[in-house]
Amino acid sequence: MAHVLAADYTPLSAVDIFVKDLGLVLDMARASKFPLPLSSTAHQMFMQASTAGHGREDDSAVIKIFPGIDLPQPGSAD
Repeated sequence: MAHVLAADYTPLSAVDIFVKDLGLVLDMARASKFPLPLSSTAHQMFMQASTAGHGREDDSAVIKIFPGIDLPQPGSAD
């Protein structure tokens, strides 16, 4: 959350990495017939963020897909 509050989306772990990793987790879960509804929802959220152009930003950039959230801007005062 510190990244969001600082408006710093410099990647430490990118949105696209989460898309890949959650996809692998879901593939394994399907193969094992093991339900992971929250992982599926998270995967959809990260895919939406990636499609919106945030794939190379830090994973915290997933918050940008939620309309109506007033996010801090780079260089804004606290």
